[in-house]
Amino acid sequence: MDIHAQVERASISGASAAGPSFEPAFYTVDSINAVTLVEGISARFVTGSRIMFSFVHLAPGALMPDHHHPHEQLGYVVEGSLLLKIAEDERNLQPGDAYAIPGGVMHRATGGPEGCLVLDAFSPPREEYLERARQATKAE
Repeated sequence: MDIHAQVERASISGASAAGPSFEPAFYTVDSINAVTLVEGISARFVTGSRIMFSFVHLAPGALMPDHHHPHEQLGYVVEGSLLLKIAEDERNLQPGDAYAIPGGVMHRATGGPEGCLVLDAFSPPREEYLERARQATKAE
């Protein structure tokens, strides 16, 4: 399913007392269009109204430079390894490791020797990532 269909399902206004603000759905992650974030790093997105999954692939040595955003970010290393710096704390993460980054905290990531697949969750969803996914879908 492309990002247009996901965004149509997910109302940014959030859930109401009357029920959910988006339609339930199932996804095969590999069938979601990948979006290049920076050279060597791509992501596939699944989004609801208040949370977003980002399946991120980092090529070996690929760098997501220092950055911060207002969104809370939780992550889980699925395969490979990742050198992650959060504020002043830098760690080499392996499959099974997880991390939590509060909004506004500086962080960066580098793919390990064999690359890495991580599952990130953002709350609220990162609108700039959704827009990049929309643009990538239009370009196809």
